[in-house]
Amino acid sequence: MLMQTDHRVFLNMNMVIFAIIMPVIVLLILGFLNGIRPAADGVEYTFMERSFGALCTISICAGGLMGLPLVVSEYRERKILKRFQVTPVSPIMLLAVELSIYIVYCLVSMITLIPLAMIFWKVTIHGSWLGF
Repeated sequence: MLMQTDHRVFLNMNMVIFAIIMPVIVLLILGFLNGIRPAADGVEYTFMERSFGALCTISICAGGLMGLPLVVSEYRERKILKRFQVTPVSPIMLLAVELSIYIVYCLVSMITLIPLAMIFWKVTIHGSWLGF
């Protein structure tokens, strides 16, 4: 007898689409529309440099505001967290793994956005990388 698995766990493409692909598509659209044009008259930064922080925020918010709360609420609805209380693995460990997965989504998004913006539209981050 074959066990039936929940395909939502394995084939959830929402985070790949919204946290990784969508910011890249928005970057491409903004880049093709505005290019390396200055953001305004008399300023030293381009429109892409001004918009770059917002693009990074899209990917961070996709995971932090859209993805992780939905997973946690689904775990609570299906009583998965309650079941983990009687196993050697704590529910905190499960939530920590989920959090680390969404951090990886964010890092992958940044690793794709930053080089694309720097190579094609000469975006430079003014100020501290750590602060960014």
